[in-house]
Amino acid sequence: MEVGDEVALQPGPRTLSYKGEYLPVTDMVYIASGSGIAPVLDQVRAVLPSGSSSVQSVSVIWVNSNEEDFDVALSSLEDEYFKYSTKLAVSCVVKENDGEKLKQNEEVEDALPPFEPGTMAVIAGPKRFSSEARSMLMGSGYPEECICVLP
Repeated sequence: MEVGDEVALQPGPRTLSYKGEYLPVTDMVYIASGSGIAPVLDQVRAVLPSGSSSVQSVSVIWVNSNEEDFDVALSSLEDEYFKYSTKLAVSCVVKENDGEKLKQNEEVEDALPPFEPGTMAVIAGPKRFSSEARSMLMGSGYPEECICVLP
Protein backbone atom coordinates (compact mmCIF):
# COMPACT_ATOMS: atom_id res chain seq x y z
CA MET A 1 0.00 0.00 0.00
CA GLU A 2 1.07 3.54 -0.63
CA VAL A 3 0.60 6.58 1.62
CA GLY A 4 -2.93 7.87 1.11
CA ASP A 5 -4.38 4.51 0.02
CA GLU A 6 -7.56 3.55 1.82
CA VAL A 7 -8.57 0.24 3.30
CA ALA A 8 -12.15 -0.76 4.04
CA LEU A 9 -12.66 -3.27 6.84
CA GLN A 10 -15.93 -4.95 7.59
CA PRO A 11 -15.94 -6.98 10.76
CA GLY A 12 -17.57 -10.37 10.46
CA PRO A 13 -20.18 -11.67 12.85
CA ARG A 14 -18.42 -11.81 16.21
CA THR A 15 -20.20 -12.43 19.43
CA LEU A 16 -19.00 -12.51 22.98
CA SER A 17 -19.70 -15.38 25.29
CA TYR A 18 -19.24 -14.52 28.96
CA LYS A 19 -19.01 -17.57 31.18
CA GLY A 20 -17.99 -15.81 34.37
CA GLU A 21 -19.99 -15.69 37.55
CA TYR A 22 -19.66 -11.94 38.08
CA LEU A 23 -22.74 -10.27 36.65
CA PRO A 24 -23.48 -7.69 35.52
CA VAL A 25 -20.38 -6.98 33.46
CA THR A 26 -19.34 -3.47 34.46
CA ASP A 27 -15.81 -3.23 33.04
CA MET A 28 -14.45 -4.33 29.69
CA VAL A 29 -10.78 -4.83 28.88
CA TYR A 30 -9.95 -5.23 25.19
CA ILE A 31 -6.51 -6.37 24.08
CA ALA A 32 -6.03 -6.19 20.32
CA SER A 33 -3.30 -6.53 17.76
CA GLY A 34 -3.30 -5.69 14.08
CA SER A 35 -6.68 -5.84 12.40
CA GLY A 36 -8.15 -7.21 15.64
CA ILE A 37 -8.87 -3.57 16.43
CA ALA A 38 -11.79 -3.57 13.94
CA PRO A 39 -14.19 -5.76 15.98
CA VAL A 40 -12.96 -4.11 19.19
CA LEU A 41 -13.79 -0.66 17.86
CA ASP A 42 -17.23 -1.90 16.81
CA GLN A 43 -17.87 -3.27 20.32
CA VAL A 44 -16.58 -0.11 22.01
CA ARG A 45 -19.11 1.88 20.01
CA ALA A 46 -21.86 -0.51 21.11
CA VAL A 47 -21.18 -0.63 24.88
CA LEU A 48 -20.16 2.94 25.74
CA PRO A 49 -23.25 5.07 25.04
CA SER A 50 -25.26 5.67 28.21
CA GLY A 51 -28.06 3.17 28.67
CA SER A 52 -26.77 0.79 26.01
CA SER A 53 -25.22 -1.70 28.46
CA SER A 54 -24.16 -2.28 32.06
CA VAL A 55 -20.57 -1.38 31.15
CA GLN A 56 -19.22 1.60 33.08
CA SER A 57 -15.61 1.58 31.91
CA VAL A 58 -13.63 0.27 28.95
CA SER A 59 -9.88 -0.17 28.56
CA VAL A 60 -8.39 -0.77 25.11
CA ILE A 61 -4.81 -1.97 24.82
CA TRP A 62 -3.78 -2.04 21.16
CA VAL A 63 -0.41 -3.68 20.50
CA ASN A 64 1.47 -3.56 17.20
CA SER A 65 5.05 -4.20 16.16
CA ASN A 66 5.27 -1.02 14.04
CA GLU A 67 3.99 2.44 14.81
CA GLU A 68 2.57 2.75 11.28
CA ASP A 69 0.21 -0.16 12.00
CA PHE A 70 -1.84 2.13 14.23
CA ASP A 71 -2.79 4.30 11.24
CA VAL A 72 -5.50 1.83 10.19
CA ALA A 73 -7.99 2.87 12.90
CA LEU A 74 -6.31 5.36 15.21
CA SER A 75 -8.48 8.32 14.20
CA SER A 76 -11.67 6.28 14.79
CA LEU A 77 -10.42 5.16 18.19
CA GLU A 78 -9.49 8.75 19.06
CA ASP A 79 -13.01 9.88 18.09
CA GLU A 80 -14.49 7.40 20.58
CA TYR A 81 -12.02 8.51 23.24
CA PHE A 82 -13.02 12.17 22.82
CA LYS A 83 -16.71 11.22 23.12
CA TYR A 84 -16.25 9.01 26.19
CA SER A 85 -13.01 10.16 27.83
CA THR A 86 -14.36 9.54 31.34
CA LYS A 87 -15.28 5.93 30.51
CA LEU A 88 -12.64 4.93 27.94
CA ALA A 89 -8.90 4.40 28.45
CA VAL A 90 -6.80 3.77 25.34
CA SER A 91 -3.20 2.58 25.22
CA CYS A 92 -1.34 2.09 21.94
CA VAL A 93 1.80 0.03 22.55
CA VAL A 94 4.61 -0.59 20.09
CA LYS A 95 6.09 -4.01 20.84
CA GLU A 96 9.24 -3.84 18.77
CA ASN A 97 10.92 -7.02 19.96
CA ASP A 98 9.01 -10.04 18.64
CA GLY A 99 10.61 -12.21 21.32
CA GLU A 100 9.39 -9.94 24.11
CA LYS A 101 6.40 -11.34 25.96
CA LEU A 102 3.37 -9.13 26.59
CA LYS A 103 3.72 -9.67 30.32
CA GLN A 104 7.29 -8.33 30.11
CA ASN A 105 6.21 -5.09 28.43
CA GLU A 106 5.90 -2.33 31.03
CA GLU A 107 3.48 -0.28 28.93
CA VAL A 108 1.09 -3.22 28.63
CA GLU A 109 1.48 -4.00 32.33
CA ASP A 110 0.72 -0.38 33.26
CA ALA A 111 -2.32 -0.23 30.96
CA LEU A 112 -3.86 -3.49 32.19
CA PRO A 113 -6.34 -2.82 34.99
CA PRO A 114 -6.35 -5.34 37.84
CA PHE A 115 -9.15 -7.88 37.73
CA GLU A 116 -12.25 -6.95 39.70
CA PRO A 117 -15.52 -8.89 39.83
CA GLY A 118 -17.63 -7.67 36.90
CA THR A 119 -14.65 -7.40 34.53
CA MET A 120 -14.63 -9.16 31.17
CA ALA A 121 -11.52 -9.33 28.98
CA VAL A 122 -11.72 -9.67 25.21
CA ILE A 123 -8.76 -10.56 23.00
CA ALA A 124 -8.70 -9.92 19.25
CA GLY A 125 -5.77 -10.57 16.96
CA PRO A 126 -3.67 -13.30 15.37
CA LYS A 127 -3.65 -16.72 17.07
CA ARG A 128 -0.14 -16.40 18.48
CA PHE A 129 -0.94 -12.98 19.96
CA SER A 130 -4.26 -14.23 21.35
CA SER A 131 -2.57 -17.15 23.07
CA GLU A 132 0.06 -14.89 24.60
CA ALA A 133 -2.54 -12.31 25.72
CA ARG A 134 -4.67 -15.03 27.31
CA SER A 135 -1.66 -16.33 29.23
CA MET A 136 -0.79 -12.80 30.37
CA LEU A 137 -4.34 -12.14 31.58
CA MET A 138 -4.52 -15.39 33.51
CA GLY A 139 -1.10 -14.71 35.02
CA SER A 140 -2.43 -11.31 36.11
CA GLY A 141 -5.36 -12.82 37.99
CA TYR A 142 -8.09 -12.83 35.33
CA PRO A 143 -10.19 -16.01 35.64
CA GLU A 144 -10.30 -18.05 32.44
CA GLU A 145 -14.11 -17.89 32.34
CA CYS A 146 -13.94 -14.07 32.24
CA ILE A 147 -11.75 -14.05 29.08
CA CYS A 148 -13.21 -14.18 25.58
CA VAL A 149 -11.01 -14.70 22.52
CA LEU A 150 -12.52 -13.54 19.26
CA PRO A 151 -11.85 -15.98 16.40
